[in-house]
Amino acid sequence: MMTVMLIDDDVPMLDYVKHLLGCLDLKLEVVAEASGSEQALEQFHDSLPDLAIVDIGLPGMDGLELAEAFRIMKPEVRLIFLTCYEDFHYSKRAIGLEADDYLIKDELTPEQLRDSVSKAMERIRRRRELLERYSFQQAIERNREVLKQNFLKQLLSEGGEWDNILLFGERLGISWKLPYLRHGFLHIDAASVVGRYRYKDMPLLHFAVGNIAAELSSGQATITPLMDGEADIYLLWNTNDRNVPDDELIRYMMSVREKAEQYLKVSVRGFYAAEAVPVRQFVETYKQLAEYRDHSFYGPALPAVMLKPDRTFLPAAESKPEKEKAMLSLALEEDNAAWIDLAVSKLLQHAEAEHWTPRLLKETYADCVRRMASETNGTAEEAFFVHLSRSLRAEEAAHLTKRELWNLWRHQALTPISDLEKDIRLQAIDDFLREHVDRTITSVDMAEHLHLNPSYFSRYFKRLAGMKFTDYVNSYKISIAISMLRRENETVENVAYTLGFSDRAYFSKVFKKYSGKSPSEFKNV
Repeated sequence: MMTVMLIDDDVPMLDYVKHLLGCLDLKLEVVAEASGSEQALEQFHDSLPDLAIVDIGLPGMDGLELAEAFRIMKPEVRLIFLTCYEDFHYSKRAIGLEADDYLIKDELTPEQLRDSVSKAMERIRRRRELLERYSFQQAIERNREVLKQNFLKQLLSEGGEWDNILLFGERLGISWKLPYLRHGFLHIDAASVVGRYRYKDMPLLHFAVGNIAAELSSGQATITPLMDGEADIYLLWNTNDRNVPDDELIRYMMSVREKAEQYLKVSVRGFYAAEAVPVRQFVETYKQLAEYRDHSFYGPALPAVMLKPDRTFLPAAESKPEKEKAMLSLALEEDNAAWIDLAVSKLLQHAEAEHWTPRLLKETYADCVRRMASETNGTAEEAFFVHLSRSLRAEEAAHLTKRELWNLWRHQALTPISDLEKDIRLQAIDDFLREHVDRTITSVDMAEHLHLNPSYFSRYFKRLAGMKFTDYVNSYKISIAISMLRRENETVENVAYTLGFSDRAYFSKVFKKYSGKSPSEFKNV
């Protein structure tokens, strides 16, 4: 709807023009009327109409001067001038103001007014479209990738209006005029990222690879890259042939891969569907490709892979890999990280031999990391679990897992224990032993008292005290036993019983090991 303001000191003429406008059946609304300059300025300021129909011969400030004031308040306002006579001087000034028309009142007809108003309306419409287009382009430049991601989401929303979605795509520069689409995607190998970057850099790298893909697609007008998730770039190749060879798509994937390795030092792999499908089968094909993503999980590390249902996985493991998991404890007990590599690699071999689903192997790897975190009293990065779940190759999952396990191992192996911490912890342990000196205290008992994982406590204590917990407890008790045996009339049996030993023979064995003499020899000294 276009808004109009009428200005004329001749009130009957004002009413006549208003009447004519009402008869024109145009989409316009008269929002203000004025018969004097001051009133006109005030009304224009309040209503800011799209079109002003102004009488030039106003007393005081004439219509042309008034129009110049209007242009200051609203530069885009359209102008139609009315006058009682044709004057070259007036018409020249009207042209300078880019007026849409200059009409003689005595010659005014409904047709003339219709033509003039329609011309003004068309200019307003074109300008609005231009502004919308410009604003849209500006928004696109600022939010292009966000809008493209939204476009992909709309494509996947089965309840969306397909024609409107495609129209939205065209406004983004995505035009699919050919009948078929060949689907594919590029995956950023997270294992290649963590060796050089941090997990939090992944969104930026994803954006950078997306830019490379977009830049290379500019020469390939039929290939559309769309950001998908945080590690993938979805590819859509618009083609006229359902059985088109995949050479062009593979070449494009290889180009993106080479650029990513050259500039970002990360590895990118391509995956694509077996054949092109009709454009409107987008949702079904996307879901099918997502279902096939894991089917090359255990295959060779090819730069571009066709995804198809050619792999049979077992939903559950036939045997539990406890032996492989136990190797992780050896890495901690023997202070040797080589056991980590061996455990992860053996798990991979085990999974491939038994045809595990990729999800099962990933869950097992995640469980290994949680177990190591518990035993080292450390914390695994949450981003690790996210990218592990998204990994598309067994080698990628294995590398991510090894790295996280190494970090947890280093956390324990390299973290120094301060003298203060050593004193406080040992004092707490001594207090517990003193209070329970008549009992057999195991490392599990002590760990429970200190709210620590038993395996972690055993290794931690060795670093803390320089000996195994069993040796520390026995040394502690034998030092008390020596003091007791020095007392007159004290028996070996009573000392053994008081200190929680099961019998005299076992007590004598432990006593000699830690003191160098038997209890009887010590008593006879």
